[in-house]
Amino acid sequence: MPERSGSPGSAPVADVSLLRGLLLQFALRALLAVFIGSGLLLQPPNANRWLHWGILAGYGASVTVWGLWAQRSADRSDQRTQRAVSLLMLCADLTVVAIISADTGLSSPETWTSDVLQHGLFLIPLIAAAQLDPVVSAMIAIPTVGTFFVVNWIDREANGHEPWGSILLRTAIVFGLAAGSVALSWIQQSKTRTITDLALERTRLLEEVISLEKRERQSLSERLHDGALQYVLVARHDMEDVRDGSVEGMDRVDFALAESSRLLRDVVRELHPEVLARAGLKAAITALADSIAARTSIAVQLDADGWPDNLRTDADYLLYSAAREFSTNAIKHAHADNLRFTLAHNGNRAELRITDDGVGIPPNRLAQSIENGHIGFASICTKVLATGGEFAVTGSPGTVISIAVPTSRA
Repeated sequence: MPERSGSPGSAPVADVSLLRGLLLQFALRALLAVFIGSGLLLQPPNANRWLHWGILAGYGASVTVWGLWAQRSADRSDQRTQRAVSLLMLCADLTVVAIISADTGLSSPETWTSDVLQHGLFLIPLIAAAQLDPVVSAMIAIPTVGTFFVVNWIDREANGHEPWGSILLRTAIVFGLAAGSVALSWIQQSKTRTITDLALERTRLLEEVISLEKRERQSLSERLHDGALQYVLVARHDMEDVRDGSVEGMDRVDFALAESSRLLRDVVRELHPEVLARAGLKAAITALADSIAARTSIAVQLDADGWPDNLRTDADYLLYSAAREFSTNAIKHAHADNLRFTLAHNGNRAELRITDDGVGIPPNRLAQSIENGHIGFASICTKVLATGGEFAVTGSPGTVISIAVPTSRA
């Protein structure tokens, strides 16, 4: 059975797979019991009938006990215990069919009981495949094939000395079915693990996004408190001098209100830039590039020919935030002389590349920045990955940041 993970994100996936596997095993074992019982009724042997029915009754009891254990304890037991119980039950499945088939073939060769019941061995690989454990399937495959061959060997004389070629061909079919059960178990286990990994990754990304948004709100609160709010408090304090007719007090209040307005405008622009809402992403990044070129000595280039002028997508704000964040890093830390934005839209995929010729980003720089509270880089990266996009940082010296996200028109 598949190995269970302790993470809450993977528990539902493992529980569903485990429950389905147990239900399938129980159904196949019930079918096997019905098949054996029908064979004993429709093709009754001439000897040891009560022994065969006693073996079948014991098998039914063991399946019932296993079903109760699986329902109550299988989801709380470790993989080693699950594997041991699975092998024990598969041995019981194989033993029941083998003993009844071999005994009826030896004690009642004149009947068709053994020839009918030996086909119950075809269900054993299917039951093994339902374990979703290729190791269990492989361990039961060889005994199943060997048992099928031995039972046919016992019945060979009663069947008029059946040719060995016929026996080998039918044994080869059982071998193919057993090998297929091993492959199916491996495929299903791999699929289950992939789904579990995806669930874990989704949970991790959601947790990171929530954490980053919380820290961003804290950062915004600190900016408002340490910036605009301080100027408002200063202006309020200077109002006493204004009431007394102080011209210098009026100048101080005017300066404080002007700075407060500028800081608030910057915060509002970062939260939702007006040009982005009015004219779209291409115009917003064009305005950002012009602003950088106007206030710094960096030569800024923009290649947006691959982006239609009037295109609006649900990724516009994320891409604009990325352009603003990484261009700010290039200005403050990269010591770059040239900065280039490349914007393109390819079908349902938006692409943004920010390139500079600065000092580059050392491998330990990102982790150190996050530890110091600079979460903009990690925030953009997490949000891009959470949308199913791609995020890559290359280049040294210089830095190339490549972002590609799936989009839909807005």
